[in-house]
Amino acid sequence: MSTDSSDDEVLGLLATTVAATPPPALVGRILASAGRARPAGQPIDALGGGRRADPAAAYIQTVGELDEVLTSVDADATIQPYGWTAAQLMAHLLEVELYFGRQLGLWEHHVDESLENDHLAMTAAAVGAATVDDFAELVGRWRRVSSDIGRHVGALDDARLQQRVKFHMLDSRLSTVLVVRVFEVWTHTEDLCRASRRRPPTLDAARLRLMTEAAVGAIPLGMLLAGIDRGARTARVVLTGPGGGTWNQPLQIGLEPGDPTVTIVADAVDFCRLAAQRIRPDDLAAEVEGPLELAADVLRGASVFAA
Repeated sequence: MSTDSSDDEVLGLLATTVAATPPPALVGRILASAGRARPAGQPIDALGGGRRADPAAAYIQTVGELDEVLTSVDADATIQPYGWTAAQLMAHLLEVELYFGRQLGLWEHHVDESLENDHLAMTAAAVGAATVDDFAELVGRWRRVSSDIGRHVGALDDARLQQRVKFHMLDSRLSTVLVVRVFEVWTHTEDLCRASRRRPPTLDAARLRLMTEAAVGAIPLGMLLAGIDRGARTARVVLTGPGGGTWNQPLQIGLEPGDPTVTIVADAVDFCRLAAQRIRPDDLAAEVEGPLELAADVLRGASVFAA
């Protein structure tokens, strides 16, 4: 199992506090049990640890999960946090996908340029015009549009996924924009599931790792957008569970990491919900070592993926 320097530090501290010499008879049983669970030589990536999903495949999979959830949703269900109906949510998602497809060069679609950088304002007219009676039509159009986008991005090679695309205020690689799209589609899938009182689809470790890396890496941008300046400091973010990891994240864009001033430990999925603004910073179950005020500002910065 490969580890980075921060993992080595944690493991080393654990070793000094809990290490003990096992009885000789126990060693064989432990090794045999471990071998049955993971044969010798099998990389940890084979179990999902640390492996990142392909962004295009992650987008296609997440769209497919939403499509399945939509088969058992009431059109007039109230979707939080915006108080939309399910039909209005689908109008929002359809408008975003039409915009995304336009940015990919797949079709023409009119967008008010004065609203383009505001994710919610850009779709407000479509949301306001949607009615419960439109639900089946909206879902059908969304399926066709998202399927066309999925076929397009799924056929792209790595070089084309690195090409830059403007998406709202982002001017970034297409692979990065696809992660943003995964965040939104996953978030609204969970919104629909909460409204329907059903369990949301489980995020696999590889897809979640893609999202956690993006969420942690976006903290400096989120702090900048929130008007928070904590100088050239570094936060250590430890996200637990499958798809998690450990990052030493600078709090200003473009800086190299330094010695962490604060450490924040939280569940990986809940951190993604924070990033998608479905959990408030105060409601995130997190362990903090270091200045609490700095940790609060870091978590405010993490709430950057408006959906």
